[in-house]
Amino acid sequence: MNRKREAIFMGFGILAGLALSGPAAQAADYLTATISNQPIYVDGQRVDMTAYNIGGNNYVKLRDIGRAVDFGVIYNAATNSVYIDSTQPYREELPTVSSGPTEESVQAALVQLKQTYPTGSTYPTPYRSTSGGPYGRGVTYSGWATLCSDAAFGDLPWRRVDKPSWDQIRPGDLIRYDNSSNGHVVVVVKKTDEYIKVTESGLNNKVRWGGQYFKWWLEEQPGYTLYTRYPQ
Repeated sequence: MNRKREAIFMGFGILAGLALSGPAAQAADYLTATISNQPIYVDGQRVDMTAYNIGGNNYVKLRDIGRAVDFGVIYNAATNSVYIDSTQPYREELPTVSSGPTEESVQAALVQLKQTYPTGSTYPTPYRSTSGGPYGRGVTYSGWATLCSDAAFGDLPWRRVDKPSWDQIRPGDLIRYDNSSNGHVVVVVKKTDEYIKVTESGLNNKVRWGGQYFKWWLEEQPGYTLYTRYPQ
């Protein structure tokens, strides 16, 4: 990490300490915010950044700092969490789902999830979805699949398609099939004419990216089902 980023993250720690200290009687002073007129510079260059004066300190948006200093700031809607990644460059926030999902926006949401939960990591379990999907327990493969779907589609309604055609499958869709363990479900990341690349979880609640399922194999499986949230 370069010295500029070290200074920024040290500042985060100092501000956090100040925010947690002091008598409770002074709390009301921190509830009044006014626009600060102090200029802000990064490496000697003035940057356009809105700051608010609260209790004698300047406060700015975390995304504005990430943009100016160039470090990753990721919001995960599925877990309502913010992640700072000093090893990644800053990227603008994706358009919200309310503008309508596209394959590109869904794939971008999955890329962000992969950064947050790489292969081998454990996702927050049980994941309790509020979107009314087909899986309510929120554990193992179904919990991870639902978390991915919620991150990509928000609160859009679910649709079930039994024995879907290959053309109906799109990134972000859930594909289910029966097996000896009473079924499995995967999340489509990419589709070709012959196979799908997926993300999935096993019974240990650990995430795996890069799995591959062939078209001919899936179409022969019992219980072959598609769950999608793209509008019709």
